[in-house]
Amino acid sequence: MRRSTATLVLLAALTVACDPGANPVVAGGPSGSSGSVSTPPAALPTWTGTIVTRSDHRLYVGGTCTTDWKTTLSFTLEGTVATGTGVAVLTSKGSPCPFPVAQIQIRRFELAVSGELRAGALELRISDVRHTPSAGADDLGGFRSTTLSRSLQLKVGGGRAQDRLTLQATDHDRGAYTSVNVIDLRCKGC
Repeated sequence: MRRSTATLVLLAALTVACDPGANPVVAGGPSGSSGSVSTPPAALPTWTGTIVTRSDHRLYVGGTCTTDWKTTLSFTLEGTVATGTGVAVLTSKGSPCPFPVAQIQIRRFELAVSGELRAGALELRISDVRHTPSAGADDLGGFRSTTLSRSLQLKVGGGRAQDRLTLQATDHDRGAYTSVNVIDLRCKGC
């Protein structure tokens, strides 16, 4: 036997001795062994859907500012913990208030989604990460003060969470905020 062939045989024998699942005859891994083959991890359940919102800021003096929003969400559940992102876009047109306003209306929110699934209920928190325009702008209709500031409690059934939630918040001595939210979320992989 030539020296290079003897070296290859020795290397093959050492490979088998160090890794019982290795097969020196067939390249690419174990063949016919009872060892386990690693499989890719299962995909996490993914929830996607929308929230359609009408929000009002009822001022004690001056009238009511109203805005309409469509929010698109996508989040995963790892165990019982929800994490993801979303975007809320202003869908109403024109001035939100029936009186002149010096502030610019926010037109888009980039969002973070967090929450938990427990006992057949999904508790979601949706937070403002950044908004456009960012300088000198405000949410005049109360969407941020209600929908983006509260935990949304949703019943889950059949891989779906649908609800209509009315949320309220005070604006201290200036007025009150209200939002009506129609929620439709579906799960893939649940």
